[in-house]
This record gives sequence, C-alpha cells and structure tokens, in this order.
Amino acid sequence: MSVARVALSGEARAYLQCVLAARDGRRCFYCRRNFRARPGRRKTLDHYIPHRIWPGWAVDNLVLACESCNLAKADALPLPLAWLLLATFRRENWELTA
Repeated sequence: MSVARVALSGEARAYLQCVLAARDGRRCFYCRRNFRARPGRRKTLDHYIPHRIWPGWAVDNLVLACESCNLAKADALPLPLAWLLLATFRRENWELTA
C-alpha cells in the first residue's frame, strides 16, 4: 500500500522548522549538533515515526535533523520507540500466558 506524500510549500516548511527549533532547540534531534554553529549543515524535517506508519505533517511526529542523520535513519523506527514497543508487547504477552 502506497501513501501519497503531500508536498509542503516553502513557507509551510519554514514555519514548521521555526516551530520545531523553538520546541527542541536549534540542534539535530539525533546527533545533537547545533545548526547555528555549522551554518552549512542542512536541516531537514524528519518524521520521527516513519511517514508510512504515521502519514501527515503533525508537529507531534516531526523533528529537525541534519541531512546525514535523516538519511541514516531512513524509514526505520527509532530505537527508543522500538524498545518501548517490544517491552509493551512482551509485558502483554506475559500477562496472557501467566
């Protein structure tokens, strides 16, 4: 199943970047490097939970990431979220069998 991505206008993208910078600081969410200290570092909008799982542009699911971290994460679930899901699944599974 393919979900069509809605392209953001430049104005909407700039607005979201400002909102996220105010919320999280002007740092890459993953490597914590400061965007101000390195003006050449390209900041991107990243869906924390991949777009294929949670489509849309909700601010709750967006973070600022440098381009290299965004590409490295690709379409994978972040490890803390995967651990949380595994812990919840194991706990529920244990309660069902106990």
